Amino acid sequence: MLQSIKKTILKDIVLEIKDIRSLEHLRNLYTDYMPWTGASVHPTAMMYLLNDILLHRREHIVECGSGISTLLIAAMLKQNGIKNRFCSIDHNSEWLDLLRGKLDANNTSDYVELIHAPLTQTTEGWEQNAMWYDTDALEGCLGDKPIDLLFIDGPPANDGKNPYSRYPALPYFYARLADNATVILDDSCRKPERDIAKRWNSDYGLNLKQAILKGDIFLHTRGNRFNVL
Repeated sequence: MLQSIKKTILKDIVLEIKDIRSLEHLRNLYTDYMPWTGASVHPTAMMYLLNDILLHRREHIVECGSGISTLLIAAMLKQNGIKNRFCSIDHNSEWLDLLRGKLDANNTSDYVELIHAPLTQTTEGWEQNAMWYDTDALEGCLGDKPIDLLFIDGPPANDGKNPYSRYPALPYFYARLADNATVILDDSCRKPERDIAKRWNSDYGLNLKQAILKGDIFLHTRGNRFNVL
């Protein structure tokens, strides 16, 4: 038991050091203040996302849960002259308005499609009466090309009301994933996310693996790849 606690503490320390180093690299993408909070993705996970997009030339990115990751992905796409499909989905219209203002201020609005999808009841949830994004609102972000990077960091799952809120993402998006797609589920240290990853692996043949030192994420990859972090 004590040995397990020591390993956990050591991983936390190593990840904190990696986050500090990642922040140094991410500063190249912005000049103004970025609203990094306790709910934000780890800087190390953010580096993994950006590297994967750039090195594997992702053409269709879908993000569930908008935030600082939205701003940084759009900034990286602009900085590197990449014109692909990047859709960011969120249930909160006021939050999207705030992000839209930041995108406009940094001239990166053309690099992301912000999708407002209110939470509605779904039959694809972990259990009955689950809430997820209104799928009618999502049709516009699908397009013809398969999704080759799916990042799942929403809807909110830490308010105690809907701990398995992120489960419906795979039932909805699985048939639209490219063969070589990367799937990332944030917050791998939370029990509901661990349960979700296990069930996705079983039901959909994914190989999601916990990668704490890559930013507290579950990571699914397939095919030949570059080492991105």
